[in-house]
Amino acid sequence: MTLTLILLAIGNMLLLVAIRSLRLQRLKVRYALLFLFLGLPFFALAAWPDAVGSLAAILGIEYQTVLLLTVTTFFLFMNFTLLSIVSSQEQRISCLAQKIGILEHKQGSDMTGERSSVEAPLRLEGPGRSVGDVALKRGA
Repeated sequence: MTLTLILLAIGNMLLLVAIRSLRLQRLKVRYALLFLFLGLPFFALAAWPDAVGSLAAILGIEYQTVLLLTVTTFFLFMNFTLLSIVSSQEQRISCLAQKIGILEHKQGSDMTGERSSVEAPLRLEGPGRSVGDVALKRGA
């Protein structure tokens, strides 16, 4: 009974934190769904406390081994999800930094009054772009 109450409290806490952060616009829907997904195992185990034991009996594996495999799989999935979010944000930041550099380059040549038709090659990398030279004309 105590274990069920603890699991329900943890699941409810994660649910409330996700909804509150979403309402205050501190958290995007994508990340709120991640928190909700994080709380699901706690609700499932609160509803069916012997789920791991039943799974161990069906698979013919010891209880501790099934518990270890389940927790490890869950943490690996969460780790992969968070790393994919970080990776996509890193790509977006890199792309934005390159765009700012290009704009500063254009703005700098306009401020110095250069009206040359010489092309200055720049390297662009980012999502949806292949690595290669992109030529910007100075002046217009």
